[in-house]
Amino acid sequence: MTSGSGQTDIPRAVPAARMKAKREGVDLSLVKGSGPGGVILPKDIEQFRVTEKNVEVSLKDEKLRVSTLARKLAEREGVSLNAIEGTGTRGRIMMADAERSARKVAARSETGGRESDLFGKTIRMSQIRKVIAKRMAQSAYTAPHIYFFTDVEMDPLVKLREQIVEGLEKKVKVRVSINDFLIKAVGLTLLEFPLLNAMVKGEEITIHPDINIGLAVAMEEGLIVPAIAKADQLELGRIAEMRADLVDRARLGKLKLEEIERGTFTISSLAQFDIVFFTAILNPPQTGILSVGKTCNQLAMKDGQVVMKKVARYGLSVDHRIIDGAVAAAFLQSLKRKLENPALILIHP
Repeated sequence: MTSGSGQTDIPRAVPAARMKAKREGVDLSLVKGSGPGGVILPKDIEQFRVTEKNVEVSLKDEKLRVSTLARKLAEREGVSLNAIEGTGTRGRIMMADAERSARKVAARSETGGRESDLFGKTIRMSQIRKVIAKRMAQSAYTAPHIYFFTDVEMDPLVKLREQIVEGLEKKVKVRVSINDFLIKAVGLTLLEFPLLNAMVKGEEITIHPDINIGLAVAMEEGLIVPAIAKADQLELGRIAEMRADLVDRARLGKLKLEEIERGTFTISSLAQFDIVFFTAILNPPQTGILSVGKTCNQLAMKDGQVVMKKVARYGLSVDHRIIDGAVAAAFLQSLKRKLENPALILIHP
């Protein structure tokens, strides 16, 4: 069949290219030839297939909800985002999801592709893991722990964040998280309860002059806790900037020693996992650590009607040498009040 100009509508291709296109199901009319006069060569079919696959992957990636840090880690470790199961809101892929997938890939590489081959093996502790083990053992045996838990209704905080997140992101170029609100709220609550911002030195209690909130960051070799200095004095946007920077550099092993050691209180969150609550060991020589579980939907009665609420369980571990039960309970109650009335967090400088 010919067109009005007398030229054939059938794509011009060498026999080998035609056979390759037929075998791989490629429409020759979509392929641009690189041969003389635009003749399609076998390599053009290969190039077309590569481009087609890249477009498919790109389209899949566009549909994925991925945090910036998770995307960076996946790219650095060579992990396909499509192979990662997201545990964030609406299936969003979080940093922890990317890390978990990267560890699985590494494990398969070390054991010839089978994670089960790790059973029966002896694994040498890394230097970081040795330090963590020593500090946790010291904490468990030196400081008598006592634990407290309370349920916090998260709907008001979630709604407030949704209302301001876009505007703040344009201003500070970082997406404000629930953890940022929590860091600020904990900082303000510590102002009311300075003993939870203290440490034991011999037979004396030293109350730190600054409130530096540490955020536990999970890495392949264990937890590391970079701290945001003077968190009680910072605006929410500034906390978000510092948190994103510290977490990013923690993943890359680029933190300064001061940023790790300056913490006076720690927040440990497993909210991205299907963990409702857990007990946390103190990060020595600190007096308190807050644990945060997954936010779950719960049925409740309100004004005689059954309603659905978002609820998260918060736990407080304290050093019983310094903190009595009444003080710890009052701290949690005050924090709960701020989180359930988040405007109280924003009205402070």
